[in-house]
Amino acid sequence: MAEQVAQLLDEKCKVLESLSQCQQEVSSCTCAQTTLKVYSMNSDRLQKNLETAGEENIVLQESNAQLRQQVEGWAERVSELEAEMKRCEVTYSGMLQDVATKDERIMSLTDRLLRLKGWDSDLEEEEGREKETTNGTPEKGEKNGKGEMTDIQGHLQKVQKLVYAAKLNADLKSVDEDKDRVFAKLNDEIKAKEDLQCKLNKEKITLQSDTEHYSDQVQRLQQKLQIMTEMYQENELKLHRLLTVEERERLQKEEKLNKADKNIALAMEELNNYRQRAGEMEDELEKTKQSYQTQISAHEKKAHNNWLAARAAERELSDIRRENALFRQKTTDLFPLHSPNVSLSPAERSPYVPSPLGRSASETRPFLSPPTLMDGPPARLSPRGKLLRGPGEPPGGQGEMERSGGPHSDSGSNSPTWERDRRGPPPVPLLGPPGPLGPPGVCICQRKKYGENQTVRSAHMANLAQHLTDIKIMFSKQK
Repeated sequence: MAEQVAQLLDEKCKVLESLSQCQQEVSSCTCAQTTLKVYSMNSDRLQKNLETAGEENIVLQESNAQLRQQVEGWAERVSELEAEMKRCEVTYSGMLQDVATKDERIMSLTDRLLRLKGWDSDLEEEEGREKETTNGTPEKGEKNGKGEMTDIQGHLQKVQKLVYAAKLNADLKSVDEDKDRVFAKLNDEIKAKEDLQCKLNKEKITLQSDTEHYSDQVQRLQQKLQIMTEMYQENELKLHRLLTVEERERLQKEEKLNKADKNIALAMEELNNYRQRAGEMEDELEKTKQSYQTQISAHEKKAHNNWLAARAAERELSDIRRENALFRQKTTDLFPLHSPNVSLSPAERSPYVPSPLGRSASETRPFLSPPTLMDGPPARLSPRGKLLRGPGEPPGGQGEMERSGGPHSDSGSNSPTWERDRRGPPPVPLLGPPGPLGPPGVCICQRKKYGENQTVRSAHMANLAQHLTDIKIMFSKQK
């Protein structure tokens, strides 16, 4: 069981190591995914830049088209202005001719006016002369009045002609001013046309350079986009393969983990079963111990009761022997020993004389109970008549019998039964003469039986204790 648990723990450690490796691989996959995301972000950014560049190119193309349209419009306007300029030149030439003719007319008119003024002065002088000459004739006065009216009308006509000439001069001045303004506008328009042509040429050159630059950028960005898309597709395929492989490994590891968990659950169930069995075995062991102890105590009680009965019988036998000895002493006193005709029979011998077998008559009795399993080896008599005990029994003697209340008083002892059982039965009083109790084979056989029983019991108890210790060690390791 411990080996199985150790194997399961090793498998669990291996699975945990594989899980750590899987986590590392997943972290590497996440790093690859992050790099892929970075590549995708860069590609998106480049795509956005490309889109913005395309939009700017479109805007520039639109602006170029607008500028071309404006150039065309300005060219049309310039052509119109040139046509107007030509018309203005034609009109100017016509106006110059008109001005020349009008100047000639003005000169002629001024000459005529000067002549008229000279004529007026001459006429006034003539009129003064005529007034001086013709003072008294009315008809002449009427004629003079009619002549004055005609002179006034001619003078008014002259004045009207002068006013008309002044108006013509004012009109000519206004026409000259208009001509100057038109020529100034024409010069301004020519200068503006030249400036616009220079600007249009410059803008055309800059737009051509910008279009070439942006076309180069668009080509480079398209090449980069193609390369990035190819790299992205390759990385996507690689990552897809890695993810499929890792997914398979993860599924395999999950299956292994599930199997390991099932094995661990089975091992835990077996461990719980073993614990229950160990507890049941401990309970059974305790019950067997208690049953053995109860049996031992019952057998010891029986042995003690038998021993008490034997002691009582021995005391009665010793009393009978004393009475027999007294009776023999009395008979010997009545019949003297020096008479040769009197001889003692074997039954009438003294009990203090050793028997031919080397045992006293009290030890030939079969009612002395053998020692119990807890009493140790039986007591024996020394050659000096003292009672010798086994190696495990403390020397007590008659004092212990007296403290315990005598051999017949089992109820008067203050010590518990297990102490009395450990001390063993009280010593038997010596009634006969000193000597060996009997053949040594009896005590040796009893000791051998006791030793064998004791070794069997000790071996059984040692096996049980070893089994319990092994179970406890296994539980501690599993915990």
